[in-house]
Amino acid sequence: MSRKDFKYRGTKCINCETALDISEKYCHHCGQLNSTKKLEVKDFIEEFFANFYAYDSRLRNSIISLFSKPGILARRFNEGKRHTYANPFRLFLSVSLILFITFNLTEENNNIEEEEIKVEGKLTEKQKQDFKRIDSLSNKIISKNQSTRFLIDSINEPVIKYSRDSIYNKQFINENITSGFDPIIYTVLSFRNFYRKYPKKPTEDALKELGYESSFMYATFFNKSKLFKSNEIEDEIFDYFYAKLPFFIFLSLPILTLMFWLVFFSKKINYTEHLVFAYTFFTFIFICLIIFNLISLINNATATFLEGISFAFIFPIYFYKSLRNFYQESRWITVLKFLILNPLFFLLLSICTIIMMLIGIILF
Repeated sequence: MSRKDFKYRGTKCINCETALDISEKYCHHCGQLNSTKKLEVKDFIEEFFANFYAYDSRLRNSIISLFSKPGILARRFNEGKRHTYANPFRLFLSVSLILFITFNLTEENNNIEEEEIKVEGKLTEKQKQDFKRIDSLSNKIISKNQSTRFLIDSINEPVIKYSRDSIYNKQFINENITSGFDPIIYTVLSFRNFYRKYPKKPTEDALKELGYESSFMYATFFNKSKLFKSNEIEDEIFDYFYAKLPFFIFLSLPILTLMFWLVFFSKKINYTEHLVFAYTFFTFIFICLIIFNLISLINNATATFLEGISFAFIFPIYFYKSLRNFYQESRWITVLKFLILNPLFFLLLSICTIIMMLIGIILF
């Protein structure tokens, strides 16, 4: 017997205790099934799959809409079609979680490849064979490291390169290392190297020996420098923020949504509806990034190529189509506002990046 059978109906809702008529199949107040039958395994399984299928249908409709009709999902959700599509906020969180998992998968895959290269290098060195291969590999590593150190190749004058494994005091860094972010990088490197050499020395004494005042900022930098696994701190910082990208974008979206609210101020759309549009747009971006990460597990070059094409052409076109479909303005007005949104986006993104970096440094 099904829990929906007439014989199991009651005159009061078990969930909210609202008075019901025996003819009512569901509670008119909370929507729960009007049934007094005790839950059995069969009923539990049926209810589980019914709820799963209902969400699965909304999820399927949402994914199809995101890829085939840019901006339509947000517009229809704001119009009140809430049962046809998945909740944009919940969908964004679910996709963000999956993206975070794929980031970890690709990071682990890269670490495995690096370990294989290291082991392979040791074997060839031990056997003293294939020196050309070792030289080629080392040249690639050197080239990669140089590209991450913010060095300006156009300068013809000889550049003094300082050791990343040395300890420099504040005066030396201020007088000799002044290019770009190098002062910050070598300060953190010196902190890390000093800690590795004198691990038992208190932070206050360490800062004093290096010529720094014992302020909150320098103490924080010194303590955070202990957490780096190597002296390639730029790569570690990049990997850290890259892995936290979904979380940071989720926190930044309320700020980024302000640009839609400002540019489309004449529209009778409130801030929350703009936010729905922002979440659906970035959900599409995140789904694409998930696909790219999965492809990179098979072929990294193909994934890199697809990412480049997407960020250069596909995503801007998708963004324009989303604006056109969601705000329903003419082609030329949409193009104009699209051009206005780009500098606004980078301005607000810069502000969000600074805020997120401060949060990231605290959480690192």
